[in-house]
Amino acid sequence: MTVLYALLVLALGVAAGLTVIVIEELRWEARSRVSRRMTYREVHHRHAAHR
Repeated sequence: MTVLYALLVLALGVAAGLTVIVIEELRWEARSRVSRRMTYREVHHRHAAHR
């Protein structure tokens, strides 16, 4: 049973690590998307209707 518990703890650690990596990747993508959207003369969608 000790080996099974060790494998379970290892699997949970790997899953937590992968979750952190995925969350950081999504946050990085969101930050880079905002900076790309704010380029010079680019019209934001919510302002485009009254122009």
